[in-house]
Amino acid sequence: MVPSAAFERFFYPGGVWIALAVAWAASCMWVDRDARVTLGRSMPWSLLYCLVGVLLLLAGYYQGLASLPLFVLVVPAALVGYCAYRDTKAPPFDKILHPRTAVRMIRAVAEPIGLGPTVDRIFSQPIRTVARGPAQIQLVKKDGTVVDSRGRDETSRAVKSLQDMFLKVVPMRATDIHMEPKSSDEMVVRCRIDGMLQKVSELPAEEGRAVLSAMKVLADMDIAERRRPQDGTFAVIMGERRFDVRAASAPTNYGEKMSLRLLDADGGMVKGGLAKIGLKDSILKPLREICQQPHGMLIVCGPTGSGKTTTLYSALGEIDVYSRNIITIEDPIEYRLEGISQTAVNNAADLTFAKILRSVLRQDPDVILVGEIRDKETAEIAMQAAMTGHFVFTTLHANDAPTTITRLLDLGVDISLVQSAVTAVLAQRLVRLLCEKCREPYDPPAEERQRLGIPLDRKVTLYRAREQGCPQCLGTGYKGRTGVHELLVFDNAIRDLLVGRPSVQVIRATARKGGMRTLLESGVGKVLAGQTSVDEVVRVLK
Repeated sequence: MVPSAAFERFFYPGGVWIALAVAWAASCMWVDRDARVTLGRSMPWSLLYCLVGVLLLLAGYYQGLASLPLFVLVVPAALVGYCAYRDTKAPPFDKILHPRTAVRMIRAVAEPIGLGPTVDRIFSQPIRTVARGPAQIQLVKKDGTVVDSRGRDETSRAVKSLQDMFLKVVPMRATDIHMEPKSSDEMVVRCRIDGMLQKVSELPAEEGRAVLSAMKVLADMDIAERRRPQDGTFAVIMGERRFDVRAASAPTNYGEKMSLRLLDADGGMVKGGLAKIGLKDSILKPLREICQQPHGMLIVCGPTGSGKTTTLYSALGEIDVYSRNIITIEDPIEYRLEGISQTAVNNAADLTFAKILRSVLRQDPDVILVGEIRDKETAEIAMQAAMTGHFVFTTLHANDAPTTITRLLDLGVDISLVQSAVTAVLAQRLVRLLCEKCREPYDPPAEERQRLGIPLDRKVTLYRAREQGCPQCLGTGYKGRTGVHELLVFDNAIRDLLVGRPSVQVIRATARKGGMRTLLESGVGKVLAGQTSVDEVVRVLK
């Protein structure tokens, strides 16, 4: 039998050093992984941190427990030093040495034992980690094959990195992901949040190329082809949510880049109808009446990324899908809705908007959604359908509602078709909403009052984004987006005016007399309501 005193001399010092060694090894692995993601390379950070631990372990071997205080002080200090440096390079929402990180850790411990609400009350707001996502994530190819990260080969590691990337950016409300090689030894990952691109991380070029290859496998692209653009699709399933992903690759001077568009396949954004997209009552009521008309055409115009398709789908949500036959023609299908027949354009199979539209007219439709008018042929067929007992929803790239008329004429559409077919034109933009947790009130100066048309003697409080933001808005000062709109209804005055092919200025002046509010006036209304800032409206409408 081993004497108890000897056992204690062996067990306690040995157990302490084993525990410290395990903790140090785990932190070494974390530093290595975090440096690769945040700083783009693990060297020299992981090497320096590893050397610090090795030296202290050697000191412990020769000095015994006398060196324990040194180990306990120096290793955490080195870890804090690394965190302080990486925070200077990390995005605002990914900083470690920040009060929200401490609250996040407290809540992670408190939530499993039922104290999460108590922590929320103590710290005045619920804390949710940006990187926190569903425990399970599946990457699904177009044919339904699930690609997983089981295994230890390079492909499995690349798939795991891709899964980690989705787990990080989806809770951030990202709509687009860009992987861009910036030099021969690094690749930058950026995502678009509320319409603005933000840098998420940097990857070593080799790891970035492996992840990009994994995306190409998922999207059924040719891995060997790097000189020509390619596109494809796959799906991401996170818990109960499914995202359809449109992938597009393109060659650059430093290698291939990849862009991903994330589409909410369940259509959660548009199921609430037009009331959920920020329309004022003065526009919402007439627009709802227009959507219920038996025939005519509603054109939604705006630049790329202004939410035109979302508005059209929201308009479809106002229609009874059981009593009316609704058919859509899209490129591609962005939201999958129940009770609606949806058809995708396929240029490779010679299925264009015009050809599908001709076929659709023989299927007894009541409502037709044409994803976009791109040419004279599609415009004329859609307008003829609008005059023969169908209601047509469509989009067009134009700056505002009056410009849409001249844009149709530029395509070669006959003026009589425009007069007879078009019911209304809705122009829109998307502006970011101020974060309600950290927005700052201020009294607008005289110049700003004049720009917004606010009398100098009127007492008003406006709001602006806080410079550093807060955890709720990921440090941007804004969270979410809403629309600013102008609705041009084709009344007799507008139709009579079109006979003489008037200028945009004349059309706008006549529409204003008829009660049309401009995009700027809609934006100013949201500024006065405290929803957005003057800078944001100016940025979007300049």
